[in-house]
Amino acid sequence: MMNTDPNPRIAQAIQQDLSQIGIDASIQSLAQANVIAAGGEESQAPMIWSGGMAWIADFPDPSNFYGPILGCAGAVPGGWNWSWYCNEELDAMAAEADAMADPGQAEDRLAKWSEVYMKVMEDAPWVPVFNEQRYTMKSERMGGDDALYVDPVSIPVNYDYVYVTEQ
Repeated sequence: MMNTDPNPRIAQAIQQDLSQIGIDASIQSLAQANVIAAGGEESQAPMIWSGGMAWIADFPDPSNFYGPILGCAGAVPGGWNWSWYCNEELDAMAAEADAMADPGQAEDRLAKWSEVYMKVMEDAPWVPVFNEQRYTMKSERMGGDDALYVDPVSIPVNYDYVYVTEQ
């Protein structure tokens, strides 16, 4: 449960840190369904902490983040752009970057996406609290395809294909 120790104290520490940079945040404990509903309504949550419901890179491409959570199309009731950020100039740049489908354009495509995200950071629609890094360790005695060990927190390991090797 997110409203039991140490989580309330963590929330208060984050609130105090934010106050040091001029952000006056209130702490409201909501059920998960209410967090999603509040995030999708402009008048409900100008700043929201989604905790374990944060967006993850479920496919390795810079377009994964922009459209749903930063693009103008996501800044609608029920959308996932909970900051309600909309920059039409950046939407056009993102569409241009996304249209670069030729593998020979890969470097230019990444440069264009980098430009998009640098401009988003200049506008600062979010106040990131942390950037999680996860590690998966695998003993030399563990067998099975390396892809099985990518991220067992988000993607359950298929233990039918994991085995111990003899050393």
